[in-house]
Amino acid sequence: MAATPPQIRLWDDNPSTLDLLGFDAVVEPIVAAVRERNIHPLTLSVQSPWGGGKSTILKLIEAEFEEDKSCFVVSTNPWAYDDHGDVKGTLISEILHGIQSQIPDPGLKAKVAEKAKELLGRISWSRAAMAIAKGALTFQVDPAQIAGIFEPKDPDGPESMAGFNDAYKELLALIPEVERVVVLVDDLDRCLPDAVTATLEAIKLFLSTEKMVFVLAADQDMVRDAISVSLDGARRGDVFAKRYLEKIVQLPIALPRLSAIDAEAYIGLLIAGRSMSVTQLQALAAHVRARRNAHLTPLLDDFDGLPAEPTEDDLALAAQLAEGLSADRLSNPRQIKRFLNAFGVRESIARARGAAIPPGLMIKMLLLEELHRSSFNTLAAAPVQERKALLARWQAWAKPTGEEGEDATLPDGIDEATKEWAAAPPSLTNENLDPYLTLAASLINVSMGAQISDEVVALINDLLGESQAARNVAAESLSERGEDEQLAALDVLFATTKRMEDAEAVVRGAVLWVGKTPALEQAATVGVETHCWGGRLTPGAIVELAHSGCAALVGLVRRAAQDSALHPSTQAAAHDELEQIDGN
Repeated sequence: MAATPPQIRLWDDNPSTLDLLGFDAVVEPIVAAVRERNIHPLTLSVQSPWGGGKSTILKLIEAEFEEDKSCFVVSTNPWAYDDHGDVKGTLISEILHGIQSQIPDPGLKAKVAEKAKELLGRISWSRAAMAIAKGALTFQVDPAQIAGIFEPKDPDGPESMAGFNDAYKELLALIPEVERVVVLVDDLDRCLPDAVTATLEAIKLFLSTEKMVFVLAADQDMVRDAISVSLDGARRGDVFAKRYLEKIVQLPIALPRLSAIDAEAYIGLLIAGRSMSVTQLQALAAHVRARRNAHLTPLLDDFDGLPAEPTEDDLALAAQLAEGLSADRLSNPRQIKRFLNAFGVRESIARARGAAIPPGLMIKMLLLEELHRSSFNTLAAAPVQERKALLARWQAWAKPTGEEGEDATLPDGIDEATKEWAAAPPSLTNENLDPYLTLAASLINVSMGAQISDEVVALINDLLGESQAARNVAAESLSERGEDEQLAALDVLFATTKRMEDAEAVVRGAVLWVGKTPALEQAATVGVETHCWGGRLTPGAIVELAHSGCAALVGLVRRAAQDSALHPSTQAAAHDELEQIDGN
């Protein structure tokens, strides 16, 4: 029987339908504005930097209208469209199909579908004219047809976009009980400049139609820059871009940055939620919301009557993280989750390698790695017999006790910015950190490349090459090296990712290598997460991970299938591979 893989504490990067961030204060006025019948049409924008919770806001808004039959909600994401050449047409099509799908009466649905077909026909004529103008269809359409397409159309005719708005009003008139059509547009700030402009142009088509509401989730500065770039040829510049956006968006709403108090509660909910049922976590989140609205602190306190409550260890970890994370990361929910995932992976590796230390201590060491890497390197590079003295001196400098003979001078190679870190609990002086430091240094040491031979560097280059035979030989040769040297070489392999357009060759090489040295599995998993995740992760890399036969690497495929921040084709590949793995 196969051994049960170790449990890893990980948090997905998807928008949530459960408010753990205190967004009710933002969602409620947005919903109220949407329901205001005297303001129409209406376009709102939910604004925050990357990772600030915009997608979660859209999910929470959508949930508010689930039982409201007078509102149709259509969710769309232009960044994920397959047809990037006609974003405008695709958005219009999604809105029309979204309306149809929510009509329960078959007869009425058929009437709406017929009207929608007419509207989609107008889009098709527009697409054809665009394609011919670009020269894409001239080889298959005769001159008379081309002339017909470019002939000015009757504004009321079925081929003209000029009559689109009136035809759309006729469609809405078929469903008078629907008082609002709410279109939630996500990830607009991820789109290329032309796609951003095309999306806004599509929205403009609906802006003279009653009942229409658009809610855009985007970083407004990035959208404004995209408009400016898209219209650069017209020499209209930034001022025009600002006015253009203001003309479309009537109500901009900025998401608040997380305060230290809210960040601590959010981290505590994430950590505690790993051991709770959905119902229990909902009750705890509601309790936090009530305390926030009553201006009671700390938010995670006074749990009497709740079905479940966080442990003292969970609360201590949350407080430690909230105090230790840098200000920028503290205010960003996505960055908080990513740090917690790094903690989960590191905790699992340390456990497997026999280098486990208490969670609070590991959090503190990870913060040192993340925020003060040069000081971490100084500690890791110190001779084993000198580390305890270095830590004692470091801690005494940050928080002197005044005891006789205490050396409270700043150790050489330690950054003065580490003072708060060193003074914060838990104390490091009485812990044996040597096994953990050796492990951590092998996973993150950026100077490792200088410690491997030219022969090993050549083998890594072969591992990245096109020849399957050469890759097999390189992986076999690398697997014969000592484990420490292999770990150092693995770091070098993943460091090459920054020089490549994508990470497929690196992942392919790592999977082949791990197949010959299973002890590298966890280190390779961390390497893929740290260096290859995001835009560099391709469908081909997903296939390599899925076929690795390694539980931790296959686990990354499962995570990719749930990570909406990845490219849609990468997510789709992960879903396909999981169907094969799970036998569906």
